[in-house]
Amino acid sequence: MLPYIVANRDLISAALSRAIERFLAHPHRLLEVEREFVTGDSVLVRAALFGLLHAGKISARDLRTQPLSLLTTFLAEGAHP
Repeated sequence: MLPYIVANRDLISAALSRAIERFLAHPHRLLEVEREFVTGDSVLVRAALFGLLHAGKISARDLRTQPLSLLTTFLAEGAHP
């Protein structure tokens, strides 16, 4: 995740990050997030998503017990599953 964040930090728009955070008001898998934002570059979508995770704005409880995959579920902090 860190290589995505570091390599693309200057390329991620605030609008993309906000849109992803809003989308994650309900739990979604990485695959679903990438599909929702398919019009953008998938690398930037992942970088924005991982940046939000790093900043504590979203969570991914699956990562406590399983490696990152397309099935990893993400949820905005404060949202209820």
